[in-house]
Amino acid sequence: MEYLGIGEEQLYLAVAQSADDVVTNSRRHTAERFVEGRVCEDCNNGWMSTLETEAILILKPLMDGTLPLLRLSNAERTIVAKWATKTAYVISHAAPLKKTPDPSQLRYMKENKGAVPPQVEVFGNQMVTVKAGFGQIQRNHWPHLTNTPPIRIAPPDGTYKTALQFQNLMLLVAHWSAPNSVLMIAPGIHIPLWPLRQTNLAHHEQLPPLNMSDPMAPLDRFCSTLAVCDTDFPQA
Repeated sequence: MEYLGIGEEQLYLAVAQSADDVVTNSRRHTAERFVEGRVCEDCNNGWMSTLETEAILILKPLMDGTLPLLRLSNAERTIVAKWATKTAYVISHAAPLKKTPDPSQLRYMKENKGAVPPQVEVFGNQMVTVKAGFGQIQRNHWPHLTNTPPIRIAPPDGTYKTALQFQNLMLLVAHWSAPNSVLMIAPGIHIPLWPLRQTNLAHHEQLPPLNMSDPMAPLDRFCSTLAVCDTDFPQA
């Protein structure tokens, strides 16, 4: 966190249960004290260090809102997506939920120079009109579109959403492990960063106004509104 200049900022970590989307556990501490000691030396001094160096010049203007996400090139989107995925994985090991991505996904990143693992998608957004801090929300609640009337089903094993906020920049790393499902964005809420493709499925839902007295409300909505689709029609 120090290289981003946020060492003394308060970091908020929260966990929400999938049954009713209620935050069940949270804690705060300074970002400079947030250290994950299980990262191996080879990773920390190798591909992770290289990725931090590539990402910092893009992240800082994204964080302060001077660089819009929509202006990123495909190469810049790829770097931000790789950095978001790596950071989400590292933070998940110290977050209150104590549920971490499958080790094979971090191993994939190590063996492929930090590449985002298969079936992992990354989204972004910016809150340029709100005084934002730093936080993380990890949840496993998914709005679901199926051929049958909507029902709440338990997410398959290995599924996760991890949302991160760094000042005005919000990033969401998501993995739905069922092979025949497609993630759906909420228009105006999710800007796809990875994978690089021309079209994305979207769902429209009438949402209540955000409670702007809650500093975590934008990140919470950013995380919870990403949906999954199981309908039978071809992907673009």
